[in-house]
Amino acid sequence: MQAFLDAFMDYLALEKGLSKNSLNAYRNDLDQFLNYLQKKNISDISKLNHKLILDHLISLRDSGKTTRTVSRHLVSIRIFFRFLNDERYTNTDPSETLESPRLWSILPDTLSPKEVQQLLDFKYVNLKHKTRNQTLIELLYATGLRVSELCYLKIGDLQLEESTLRTRGKGNKERIVPIANKTVVILKNYLFEDRLNYCKNQNESHLFLSQQGKPLSRQRVWQIVKECAFSAGIKKRISPHTIRHSFATHLLENGASLRVIQEMLGHSDISTTQIYTHVDHKRLQKTHERFHPRA
Repeated sequence: MQAFLDAFMDYLALEKGLSKNSLNAYRNDLDQFLNYLQKKNISDISKLNHKLILDHLISLRDSGKTTRTVSRHLVSIRIFFRFLNDERYTNTDPSETLESPRLWSILPDTLSPKEVQQLLDFKYVNLKHKTRNQTLIELLYATGLRVSELCYLKIGDLQLEESTLRTRGKGNKERIVPIANKTVVILKNYLFEDRLNYCKNQNESHLFLSQQGKPLSRQRVWQIVKECAFSAGIKKRISPHTIRHSFATHLLENGASLRVIQEMLGHSDISTTQIYTHVDHKRLQKTHERFHPRA
């Protein structure tokens, strides 16, 4: 597979005359794709199929890549396979059945309300961090925060008496997010009891801390969510972003407007929020039954 990639890069440089930056972008995208195939023990090009490519794109999204970045990866893969076909290295193109990249070309994974409850009630194997981790997951689902927003959250950002918190999202845009009363109680218990076990420096203001008293990293939060999902017996691929998607989907299913969800998620463009309408078939059916004269 690496030989095919080297031939493709020579083609882009010598025949297409692409710039160094463009070449680096293609190389980076396709190196990640080949690394993914290597992890799946795929070394024969004839064994590549549509599902493998789609699984790779989903794994990119689950690792925190933006929709635009995932779309770019798909473009790189499609051009790569077009080259392989033209040069007769392969007779099939597993990427041709994938649609052109669009915002909703890859629907978000979500948990059902029952699975969320299962996750929140998990029996975590590492009792030392049980309260911190349960509070962390509770807050993720209660607010729909991005993992980076959760990591940067400070005690001063909480307005627990008003049941809200303040966060800064993409573009350094500040927004106020409501917190359910039940989550406020859990947060208070964590703040005044469990957090003291992690705080090594009285001046440390971040909400969630590691054993060393440092702010939790994005990678550690990812690990925590995966560990908790495993302990809870959830078989789905899950990440902090899955919990964010579930937060938005469940709001929509229970009647919240897209504009309200857009505000709470911190989306600058409502077209980004509209992805959730693709997973809300149940609400559409209920609305049809309620209002259509022939239903």
